[in-house]
Amino acid sequence: MTTLLYDPWIERMIGAGRLAPGARGMSRAEAADQHNAANALTPTDHDYLYSPGQAQDVARDALSMVGIVLPVDTRIVLTDRVAGLCVRAYRANVGQIEAAVEEHRLSTGESISADALLNALPWD
Repeated sequence: MTTLLYDPWIERMIGAGRLAPGARGMSRAEAADQHNAANALTPTDHDYLYSPGQAQDVARDALSMVGIVLPVDTRIVLTDRVAGLCVRAYRANVGQIEAAVEEHRLSTGESISADALLNALPWD
């Protein structure tokens, strides 16, 4: 008998209709990558699916383009309050993420959907 562990994020995505039940047992990144490939989505698409870890990495890279350099273990959360470091998290407001994504595009020529990234980041 094979034990199948349920991942809460994958279960939420299945419940929302974004992932198929076959995603159970996959890693979050594998499930997101499979979803994006099956739907021919690229990071420029507003419905591109980031796993939580992928979203953190992309947000950290984008924020570095506007001078906000964060340690790898700093968790990025969205806030509608004052932005800044708070213990081991960085509270970013929506405007910061949008500006960082735009600066990333201007600096690298690589477009990222701010909507897709904002949808993947947790709120504080």
